[in-house]
Amino acid sequence: MRTRTWRSAVAAAGLVLVVAGCGAGGDDDEGGAAQTQAAAEQSEQATEPGQEGEQSADGPDTSDIPDPVAEVNGTEISRDEFLSVFENQYQQMSMQAQMSGQPVDEAQLKELTTDGLIGTELLTQEAGKRGIEVSDEEIQAELAVFAERNQVSTDEFVEAMGGQGLDRDAVLDQIDKQLRVQKLIIDEYGEFEATDAEVQAAYEQVAQQQAMSGGGAAGGGGLPPLEQVRGQVEEQVRAEQEAGAMEELSQKLRADADVTVHI
Repeated sequence: MRTRTWRSAVAAAGLVLVVAGCGAGGDDDEGGAAQTQAAAEQSEQATEPGQEGEQSADGPDTSDIPDPVAEVNGTEISRDEFLSVFENQYQQMSMQAQMSGQPVDEAQLKELTTDGLIGTELLTQEAGKRGIEVSDEEIQAELAVFAERNQVSTDEFVEAMGGQGLDRDAVLDQIDKQLRVQKLIIDEYGEFEATDAEVQAAYEQVAQQQAMSGGGAAGGGGLPPLEQVRGQVEEQVRAEQEAGAMEELSQKLRADADVTVHI
């Protein structure tokens, strides 16, 4: 359970991925555009003016978050950076909690968010040490992919990310960081491939989860046939493999790093 949640925190540290994931895979007419806008609106509503990230009575308590939250080999992880990730994850987990009936464990989420940010910073620093670079063309191409997945233009995507506290330069910086980490993982482990067995298992897991939530019968009821969504399932399996590799490498790097946590 901890590993899976940690992976979510790592993904959240690349904030662009969080919003992109909201719209990815949607086939309805409203699709990602509506969900991207909803994510931005939720972020705007989460913070009351003048409270510097502290939530309303219905949100998490962030009054005890220090600045900086942590230091990684001399690089600070700021309170603002932490809050951007934490609040986004809290919103997503709150929606899950409404279905499960279990409240969000704020203390655990704070710890996992911190771990995820530290892990991402360690990976980014390692990519720099290895001389891994990303071109402007690669960044713009990735931005276009995110926008397409959410069924919006690149300008609309960046505007929606403004609700997460990111202007255009910050969005491009996040994409740059994400691509560097992805290249680092490939440099360390090689390309990831999803086997037929892994794809089948992932598909069946989704079907089972849907059945448990009342969305369909176990074995695929309510889901499109596997062959119709195989590409999406393969992408998800590879993402899980990449997340596991990120965790493994970041833990190795942390063993020799100078990390101070203030939260």
